[in-house]
Amino acid sequence: MTKSISQLKISERKKVIIKRIDKLEQFIAEKNTHNLAKRAFEINLKHLREEFKELEILERSLLNEEA
Repeated sequence: MTKSISQLKISERKKVIIKRIDKLEQFIAEKNTHNLAKRAFEINLKHLREEFKELEILERSLLNEEA
C-alpha cells in the first residue's frame, strides 16, 4: 500500500509535533525555568497534544477510506 500525499503530510506534521512536545517537556522539567515560562510551555504543550490527536483521527479516516 502506498501512502497518499495527505498521509505523508500528516505523518511529517506528527513528527514535528513529537519533537516539539519532547522539547517543551524538557523545558518544563528544568528546575531553572521561570514559572511564567513553564505555564506558557504547558499551554503550548496542551495545544500540540490536541493537534496530534486530531491528526491521528484524520490519518485513521484516510486509512479507512483506502480500505
